Amino acid sequence: MKNILIIIIVLFVSLAAFSQNNKEDKKNKPYLNFSIAIHTDLIYDINQMDPAWYAGFRPSKIPIYPGDPGWGTDGHTYFSMQQSTFKTDAFIPVNHKWNRIKLHITFDLYGTEDQAGKTVPRFRTGYGEWGPLLIGKEWSTFVDLDAFPYNYDWWGPSGMALMSGAMLRYTHNFNLKNKVEAAIELPGSDIDPGQLREIDPSLVNFKTKEVLPDLITRYTRSGKWGYVKGALLLRQLSYEILSEQTEKAVANNKFGWAFNFTSRINVFKDRGAFQFQTVFGHGYAGYNNDGGVEIAPNANYQAEVPFQYGFVAAYDYTFADRLTLSVVYSETKENNTEGQLDNAFHNSRYLVSQVIYQIIKNTLMAGVNYQWGRLYNKALDSARDQRVMFSARYMFNWGTGAVNTLR
Repeated sequence: MKNILIIIIVLFVSLAAFSQNNKEDKKNKPYLNFSIAIHTDLIYDINQMDPAWYAGFRPSKIPIYPGDPGWGTDGHTYFSMQQSTFKTDAFIPVNHKWNRIKLHITFDLYGTEDQAGKTVPRFRTGYGEWGPLLIGKEWSTFVDLDAFPYNYDWWGPSGMALMSGAMLRYTHNFNLKNKVEAAIELPGSDIDPGQLREIDPSLVNFKTKEVLPDLITRYTRSGKWGYVKGALLLRQLSYEILSEQTEKAVANNKFGWAFNFTSRINVFKDRGAFQFQTVFGHGYAGYNNDGGVEIAPNANYQAEVPFQYGFVAAYDYTFADRLTLSVVYSETKENNTEGQLDNAFHNSRYLVSQVIYQIIKNTLMAGVNYQWGRLYNKALDSARDQRVMFSARYMFNWGTGAVNTLR
């Protein structure tokens, strides 16, 4: 990681030297945009959450049983800077009809996987874009980041499709209002072994494997009224199982598909907006923001791809360009298979209401929000969590002065 950071810094410093030239020459010379958002959260957790995920509100991490991560007494105070974000865009002119090449890199401080709960640099997105072509790690074509609510909760709604991954994407703009995108992508997947190990303890290793990339297409129609988007996902879900008795891996494939519909409708002279998202299908949990698996055992302990759906409904309204009120509700549910254990994820519900005030417009902002969530497992046992969070964010832009968004 350190060597990668050094290379990135050297590249951008070199490009920065070029960017100091006359702004009028930007069409003919390389230049650099840089933005940073220093973000702090003061969180009071009224109930409980797995402490490894304290910086984001994830209903799937609410403990239901004693012994679950996070189980203890209610009431915790946390302080986090994990939402702080660093973005850089470098532009290199090319003598071609597609014009300049764009290089983009984003880091935040949100530790995940084996770094969960730690404030460490996380490479989030990084790609090159030239004309209609994009290659690298970017928000999935199946994801609509524009549909992310005006919300300081960094993890976001549980029923939202939200995943970044390696891809090759092509975009065709019919006009200013209509475009189509097509991509091949390589996201992660997950398997729930369910009761298989109880039936046969010699089954020691379940893992997914990427044989073919996912195929995704998306259509967008936009206007002054807002926009609508529809994305279709087709994928092959491959897996293999290793048994101690045979010492031989058994591999197989399943078919997965999903559809994601999103929209934003502007109201009250663009001071307010409704946002909607509905996503459903078989085997798309790797794209889901929180909860679910792609493959699970059925009653005969054969692999099955369960059905899952999720939705998000949000509304925000801005007073005098300074004060924004917002509320968002989200839910996701997986139809559990008979072979899954009783503690398997079944359903999560997510509610956040928030007030954000721009102390210095587009530069210094502060907000307070209330967060509520509930988790249900296959046995329909459940638990809830509630939080109150105060946040402050300072945003700095160097280059063209483009405003840094909440994400």
